[in-house]
Amino acid sequence: MNRRERLELEVSNIQEKIDKASKDVPSHILNSWKKDLVSLEFELNNLVDGEEDHNY
Repeated sequence: MNRRERLELEVSNIQEKIDKASKDVPSHILNSWKKDLVSLEFELNNLVDGEEDHNY
């Protein structure tokens, strides 16, 4: 699995966790998940083609 695929999977997993979060999840945890999502999306969107094939 290359770096792009791993990032896409992580983004998908966190988005699903946020979407399925119950109402009793503390707001600071939900905010942390959202920050992680933004960070991963930023990394994914700025991934250079040459970086995709390296195993990180």
